[in-house]
Amino acid sequence: MSRCSRSHLHRLGQCRFTLSPETESRFETFSEITQPQAHRKEGGNFTMTQTPPPSMAALRDELRGFHEQIQASQDAADQALLHREAAYLALNIGETAVALTHALACLDLARACQDLNLQTKAHVAVAIVQAEGYDDLGAAEHFRHAEDLARAAGDHRGVALVAVNVSHYQMQRGEYLAAATQLGALSHPPYLGVLKQPDSAELRQVFHINYVVSAAEALMAHETQIADLESWRMRLRASAHELQLLHANQTGLTNALHLLDVLDALMRYALWQDDLPAAQQFADEFVQVSRRLGSTVMYGRALLNRSRVRARMQQWEGSIQDAEAAIAQFETGQHDLWAVRGRTALAEAYAQTQQFREAFETQREVTQQVESLYRQYHQQRALLGQITQQAREAEVRATAFAEAALQDSLTGIPNRAYAMQLLAQLHGRAQQGESSAIALVDLDHFKQVNDTSGHAAGDLVLTRVAQTLNAGVRAVDSVARFGGEEFVVILRGVTLADAQDSCERLRRVLNDLNWDDVVPGLRTSASFGLAMLDGQRDLKATLHAADKALYRAKASGRNVVRTEHHSTDRIIDLS
Repeated sequence: MSRCSRSHLHRLGQCRFTLSPETESRFETFSEITQPQAHRKEGGNFTMTQTPPPSMAALRDELRGFHEQIQASQDAADQALLHREAAYLALNIGETAVALTHALACLDLARACQDLNLQTKAHVAVAIVQAEGYDDLGAAEHFRHAEDLARAAGDHRGVALVAVNVSHYQMQRGEYLAAATQLGALSHPPYLGVLKQPDSAELRQVFHINYVVSAAEALMAHETQIADLESWRMRLRASAHELQLLHANQTGLTNALHLLDVLDALMRYALWQDDLPAAQQFADEFVQVSRRLGSTVMYGRALLNRSRVRARMQQWEGSIQDAEAAIAQFETGQHDLWAVRGRTALAEAYAQTQQFREAFETQREVTQQVESLYRQYHQQRALLGQITQQAREAEVRATAFAEAALQDSLTGIPNRAYAMQLLAQLHGRAQQGESSAIALVDLDHFKQVNDTSGHAAGDLVLTRVAQTLNAGVRAVDSVARFGGEEFVVILRGVTLADAQDSCERLRRVLNDLNWDDVVPGLRTSASFGLAMLDGQRDLKATLHAADKALYRAKASGRNVVRTEHHSTDRIIDLS
């Protein structure tokens, strides 16, 4: 079973593997989403380039490297992706609390970027960590958020990503029929095209791994419940064939750790086919590779897999030895849930060999360990809950600080920093054909207000002008204080004529304001300099054009609207 994470490519020696005649044939079903890896066939054999997974020490070094990259990065989106990869890496080395911290940081940064695709990935990361911590409700909520965001953004790849990762946890909980059914839906448009794309190589490989595992187990356990049985079998054979090609040429793996998942999947596929020698061969290789990895949980899983194969072959002594060795690995690494699974398999093997007393004692140990696991589950859930709460509180504080940094403290409207961020976004949209307008607004003779009526009166004037401008634009438009007595009005998706009409209306409203409650007899007016954000020039040049138009408005007597082009200026009656 596998989830989408990142790429680790390591290369080492070669070995050979013979494919059976049945697996050498090509299958048409799923052919549109399979991407055959390059291989060389010699006399029925595939030359197999091995790509062993990195050691646990190497993974820990890589995690430290991610921490350094996060500290060095100044880009929020880049930091979010680094936190995401660090979360997956922390899970691979068994550090769930560290993984959750990184996943929540990823989500926080993704929200700040307002990038729906990035938020989809972040929610998936949080869900994965929560599912690893057995918080199924929390995981389901984040998977649901991820799918909703992906669908809202029209991100078919994001929807497929959610489905593949959901299937991973359905399989971990033994829900193989549900997992295979969900993955089968990805073989239809529009997800079919997504899985074919070159940049979806890892997603495609994880899809095949999870489909082989879930379909093989579902067919072995629930064959009578499956209506379209032959279609399931054909899809399973097609996906298994892709994994056999990856196994034969491991340099095609996008993540070296997936080799373990490929071996696990092919072993289950061989069990479904009742090809027990092949199942034993994959189980033996799984044991060898996982032993080199240095992960107690992966080595224990490999031994437990081989115990299962030997039980199918009725090699009970070997099955019992592997189960006992697996339990020892799980206990060394404090993987109590896997230890429970190992003891359950051991008790069954004892019962099959008429060793009922040993079976009873082992099953009693299972009961005791489940009780202990229940207590540990609540302790871990409390720890993860505490981390989540701390992250939420930090997010609230960070949001408040971010909002304060983008807000003008005097007038309460956005400030120059906010305006520049928004204008940068709109400039990108303008390059795709969605034009907007920028109007620089300067209060006429404002210095006289401060000089004659005091700065308190000047502050009141600035605040009321800001509120008036803000109330006079559409919900999609924005007003910000650019500095001093200068404001910027940003009008989205408008023509130059529309922008001129809006600015003229705002000019008249400001000109007619009553200031008797501030300074009796005070009159205010404002000059407007207007330029189009059309994507044909950079943002700096557009602001310069608006500033030149504002200068012309001041030079022509103030209290007027001027555009960047003389030919589009309107004659305004100031009487």
